Amino acid sequence: MTEHKTGADLTLGGQRVHERLTRDEPELITRVLARIQAEVADYRRLPVEELAGDIAGITRQAVRAFARSLREDRELNDAELRQIGASAVRRAEEGFPLEAVLNAYHVGAREIFAVGSAEAGGEDVADLLEVADRVLAWVGAVTAAVTRGYLEELRTKVGQEHTARRTLLSVLADGGPVDVVARSAGIALPARYLVLSVELGPHADEASPGVDAEIAVRRKLRRFLAAFEHACGDGVLASLDGPGGLVLLPLAGRLTEIAGWHAVLDAAGRAAGVDVLAAAETATPPEVRVVAGRTAEVLDVLRWFGREPGLYRLDDVLVEYQLTRPGAARDRLAAVLAPLEAHPELVETLSAYLELDTNRRRAATRLHVHPNTVDYRLRKVRDLTGIDPLHPAGLPRIIAALAARRASLPPAR
Repeated sequence: MTEHKTGADLTLGGQRVHERLTRDEPELITRVLARIQAEVADYRRLPVEELAGDIAGITRQAVRAFARSLREDRELNDAELRQIGASAVRRAEEGFPLEAVLNAYHVGAREIFAVGSAEAGGEDVADLLEVADRVLAWVGAVTAAVTRGYLEELRTKVGQEHTARRTLLSVLADGGPVDVVARSAGIALPARYLVLSVELGPHADEASPGVDAEIAVRRKLRRFLAAFEHACGDGVLASLDGPGGLVLLPLAGRLTEIAGWHAVLDAAGRAAGVDVLAAAETATPPEVRVVAGRTAEVLDVLRWFGREPGLYRLDDVLVEYQLTRPGAARDRLAAVLAPLEAHPELVETLSAYLELDTNRRRAATRLHVHPNTVDYRLRKVRDLTGIDPLHPAGLPRIIAALAARRASLPPAR
């Protein structure tokens, strides 16, 4: 039975491996750097002084750490792993790809093994296998340290950017020193935003048995926002929950035309797999607070009048908007339908009838009743309110009354 050797005693070609690595260190570093540049394209983009400085330095530290681990017969210690992790943090700060960093360490591992085993003979098989195992263990430890350091820095950076954007959106929406906040966050403000107040329909997955509804909602929102970012870049600001919220899009390119507004919203809705109802208006950064308040009001009007999914402007609902402004007239209009409060089926029938362009058969199909039942209920509405929804003369008033009633109800969310 072969006696187990310590790392310090592993010998290839008549020389201890850690001693060979120490002796040939300058040549090994040169070989590693040359091979990294040849095989990992991203390193060819680095300035020469960074390759000769920081990259050469961390390569030297990594090679020495492996040689020490052999000599002292141990795994890499915390201090050595911290050095490697710190270098990965610097690469993350520079925006250098993680896969390139990992590839570089793998190249280094192959060169370490190649130099260490260069003069191995047939009698060295056992030690050669042990060295190979040590190199693989070293690669595993280094990969973990690099990935941990890189991702921690990335999370910090993303978190800071997210916080900066949330702060900027809050200042834009609530009012405040917009320019000061944007400068401190390093964010360039566009000349104008497209302000969108949006309502997102439910995704089918949200009600699917066995599916986590919260995950389905987050997936819906992620895809919805990703479509905007694809079209508009990283200047998109948004505050969304499951049912919807506020989105600010930098006004440039195709968004300067109204047709572009519709196209971008349609693409976002398709990406999320849901219907979208949206109110839109443009605003300079200082105007966002007022305009966002107005688009939210327009979105309410679209809901109250049962508008189909799509993108609307204030100009599309001027009469409806004015009808539902708070005041004595709205309160009295809402009171017209007060006699129906004890008859929810009448309100439901009236809503379906008006939303389906006064088509009684379609209303009956939606309500799963006979068309004669719809006629009966609408006559009951007439008897209770004094307004005949079956007569053209009564339609404007009953539509306005129903919208005023909806506007007077507490918010659904």
